[in-house]
Amino acid sequence: MELKLERYKGLAERLLRWNKIHLNHIATLSEEDIAEVFASNFVVKANGRVYEANHGNYKEFLDGFRRDIVAIEYDVQQIVCEDCSVVLAMKAKVLRICGREDVFEAMLLLTFDKEGKVSLWHEVYVQKDQ
Repeated sequence: MELKLERYKGLAERLLRWNKIHLNHIATLSEEDIAEVFASNFVVKANGRVYEANHGNYKEFLDGFRRDIVAIEYDVQQIVCEDCSVVLAMKAKVLRICGREDVFEAMLLLTFDKEGKVSLWHEVYVQKDQ
């Protein structure tokens, strides 16, 4: 059981590393890159909004999301694993091209399929005042 939980913790940490590499304005991003960590079809829930996603429509979303991002940093305070799901309590810092730094408190629930790909991204976050 402990090995299984370590596997899912590792998959969540891998996803955050993937985000840091791909979610900035100078990175190249392809549907194949997205397929490295996301299932063919998955669900994104963010602050009450729900989206059915696939590699194509998620790439479109990410291309807009990352267009003014220089870097993303994560400060993970706690990781909890159960079955094929991981919950991360964290702060995320987003540095923008204009020099602005946005800081978020977030809870991220990730569920992985049997191939280790994200099948659910469920995030609740609030932006902190600077």
